[in-house]
Amino acid sequence: MRWPRRGAAQRDEDPAASMALLVEVLDRPVDPGYWTATQQRREAGLPGQTSRRSPLLVLTVVLLGFLLSIAAVALRAPDPQDATERRELAERIEMAGEQGDASAARVEVLREQVSALESRQDNSADPALAAALDQAGEQAGARAVRGPGVTITVDDAPREGLEDDPEPAEPEQRVLAADLQQLVNGLWSSGAEAISINEQRLTSTASIRFAGEAIIVDFRGLTRPYTVRAIGAPDALAGELVEGPTGEYFADLDAEYGIVMTWERGREIEVPAAERLSTRVSSVEDEEGS
Repeated sequence: MRWPRRGAAQRDEDPAASMALLVEVLDRPVDPGYWTATQQRREAGLPGQTSRRSPLLVLTVVLLGFLLSIAAVALRAPDPQDATERRELAERIEMAGEQGDASAARVEVLREQVSALESRQDNSADPALAAALDQAGEQAGARAVRGPGVTITVDDAPREGLEDDPEPAEPEQRVLAADLQQLVNGLWSSGAEAISINEQRLTSTASIRFAGEAIIVDFRGLTRPYTVRAIGAPDALAGELVEGPTGEYFADLDAEYGIVMTWERGREIEVPAAERLSTRVSSVEDEEGS
């Protein structure tokens, strides 16, 4: 008969029974008082201790959203200084426009006075002097000119299927100042006596320039389409537009960019007088005093 050795009957028990303290620490990391209170609240149907953090989390999210909203509004709000500068610039532009209109009206008054003085001088002068004055006035652009010639219309390339669209598809499909310069130079070389672009008379001091996206003729901004009227021999002008360098130039523009150029002859075309002229008036008394 074998007697069990001391401690042999305890081998069938849980080996971790001697590690009760370590198990207690691992299974219940929270203080026993807190853990007991949480269990009692759960058994009573009340929210646990951890759920108290939810209102704080919600409040934090709401506060963060409020701060972000304020930041977005502050970023989108216009700068008062920029708004003031834009307003001042708009006022200056409006004032300059009013001054320009007043100057144009003053020019018309002075032009009428000069015409009246020339008419009085013509009555006492011989016909040759009157004809010379008329010719000088037409050449200088001080008088309107009527006669046969051609009327030309130049416009940007229309969008495909949207011929009435005010804007072209690409920037290079716009009419440039260089295009109008080429056209005007070709007309002058073909014997044109007077030329205007959108009722703006071209003189020896007038210029055709490109400022931003606008064409400026004699310091006046023009809008498309561009109507060019030229007085001269219709056959010579038409030949330049069909077979001359000007016609070839616009044919290439049409083929490459779709820019439109049309023209027609006219028996009685009017080119107005120039708006900006440097006119000097003198009298006999002034000459004697000098």
